[in-house]
Amino acid sequence: MKNPTTLAVTAATVYGLLLRILHDLLDPILGNIISISFLILAPVTIGFLTIYLLPKEHTKSLSGAIFKPFLPCFILMCVTIALNIEGTICWLMIFPLFAFTASLGGILAYQIKKVSNSDSNHKTKKNRNTLHGSFILFLPLVVGFIEGDSTLSRKDFYISKSVTIQAPTNEVWKELTNINEIKPEEQKFNLSTFLGFPKHISTTIEKMEVGGRRIALYEKGLYFNETISKFENEKHLVLNIDIDPTTIPVTVMDEHIVLGGKYVDILQDVYSLESLPDGTSKLTLSSRFYINTPFNWYAGIWSEYLMGDILKSQINLIRSRTQKTNDKGDSR
Repeated sequence: MKNPTTLAVTAATVYGLLLRILHDLLDPILGNIISISFLILAPVTIGFLTIYLLPKEHTKSLSGAIFKPFLPCFILMCVTIALNIEGTICWLMIFPLFAFTASLGGILAYQIKKVSNSDSNHKTKKNRNTLHGSFILFLPLVVGFIEGDSTLSRKDFYISKSVTIQAPTNEVWKELTNINEIKPEEQKFNLSTFLGFPKHISTTIEKMEVGGRRIALYEKGLYFNETISKFENEKHLVLNIDIDPTTIPVTVMDEHIVLGGKYVDILQDVYSLESLPDGTSKLTLSSRFYINTPFNWYAGIWSEYLMGDILKSQINLIRSRTQKTNDKGDSR
């Protein structure tokens, strides 16, 4: 006889996969997966099903009800990534929330079974269990049908990263406005690229004037069309960013994290350069962007961290180039 835990985990995983496929097939009806119905209620149901299907001798401990639902979540993540249904970056960001809510479903099933096991009337207990199970299983679909895009809420963010550069402002400005091609040896390890954000290949400014264009090119066909809206030589450079989501391949990151799309967009970058009393320079890069999800409190944590990581990599590149050039000049 097969292990009851294996059977329960398999059933919960298959249920989760079917929910995911249904969201794609019935997208106009159920809405996208960036929703409460899929990212909150679906894992609750997966966790519930995992514990609910186990025999009572396998559900005696609360710790088991908390941690066993992690298994179908992990398997579902691996399967959907392997089948190219979901992107790695999307799963890595959402998995902590997904697993946590699955454990809540496991606790719910544990409590229901605990009360049910104390019921002496076998027929009443069986009917109640069937009712509980049916209600929970269909809950994500029913809520998804009602929810649609109604729970999406836009939140704007403005973050800044600064670095001190051992060089005067004129030398920093020269590197800032002439990034051009970025060599492989200049690419440093950072979290954003580790999670799947494309590597920066080049940045070119066509004309240094208000209305001039700057084009930032990344791997996998990602590029940003940026328009200079304001600049003051060796002090400020303001870039309005225009992203056409239809030109960005889905393979860039994930179909649900399409820059310029429904859920996330980058609006503006601002470079500020300040001369310090000791002859060094302070370079600050600020970015304004927004996210549009039902749980901005969670998505915002990841967005700020990843965007901050991207900003740091950009100003660190300028620092590295400027100080390298400055060191060469000093050695002559």
